[in-house]
Amino acid sequence: MPINEMPHGFLRRALRPAWTDLGPLVLGDDAPALSRATAELWSLVLASRHIPHRRRRQWGQEGNGHSVQVQAWFVDRAVAEIRLYLEENSPGNQSVFLPDLRPVSGFEPTMAAMALLLLFYWIYHRTYPAWSMYPSLWVEMGSADAGRILHGEWWRLFTALTLHADGAHVAGNAVVGGVFVWLVSRRLGAGLAWLLTILAGGLGNLLNSLVMSAPHNAIGFSTAAFGAAGVLAAIAPFAVGGGVHGRHPFERGRLLRRVYDFVRSSLVPVAAGLGLLAMLGAGEDTDLGGHLFGFVSGLFLGVMAGIVASRMGLPGRRADNVLYVEALAIPAACWAYVWLA
Repeated sequence: MPINEMPHGFLRRALRPAWTDLGPLVLGDDAPALSRATAELWSLVLASRHIPHRRRRQWGQEGNGHSVQVQAWFVDRAVAEIRLYLEENSPGNQSVFLPDLRPVSGFEPTMAAMALLLLFYWIYHRTYPAWSMYPSLWVEMGSADAGRILHGEWWRLFTALTLHADGAHVAGNAVVGGVFVWLVSRRLGAGLAWLLTILAGGLGNLLNSLVMSAPHNAIGFSTAAFGAAGVLAAIAPFAVGGGVHGRHPFERGRLLRRVYDFVRSSLVPVAAGLGLLAMLGAGEDTDLGGHLFGFVSGLFLGVMAGIVASRMGLPGRRADNVLYVEALAIPAACWAYVWLA
């Protein structure tokens, strides 16, 4: 039954969602409140299916016990999953093992993507005289040259992410960036994590070009790496991935109160990200602007992803695989455009 009336309008539904108690819908209106063990079991069922939900202890007029609640748009799916589990585990049926699928994604997709980054560095740092291809030519055609980006060479926003000055440069970015993207993948899935990382890197390069202008020029995956750090900081307050049991920061209260709750819950992860930016993002021959704007871009995209994922759930495995391929295809398509256009 509804905990509160469903608010009207998309923004109100997104920022102030209604919650529905699953107990009466699954067990009947006259059923007593759930025990703690039952509530934990139902929560595990929903978590294994990546359905955002919350557990609540009931007091006073609500009766003693526990409840498991979901937002209005997940009611049918949540009820169906719990009923299916109860049917499969009813007396007389063989017990069914229900795995907890969190974390959402492992390290293999990130390792594969970083291996491709290292392989590309090895390929373009070799000389191919028969094809008139030299390392300096790749940098000339694909670096984040602010003047050329502002004159319409948009592909540089993404091709620059794949270029590095030397082996230490690419190895450092692969390790640091790989850790950040892997941590985001554990919460959102590898496909969505990598798509947000690549987009944050491109957006960071664009903002850096707008601010620094010509003759600023830069290369490296570090802009995207700090974009992943921004995404990781931004999704921390949201009930997505490993945080399905958490409370959405926009859940209740007046507008100012909801904004205050969001800022308070995001203060620590954002401050940690800024501290990391100060430690790793500054130094001699370092593109501090690229790191800063990559982090800011990641924060923006992370907030958007957090709102959508906490309302609609995370992408399924097939959709996540598609997003992963699309993310890796963005810089590849940009390089194809450079050489074939």
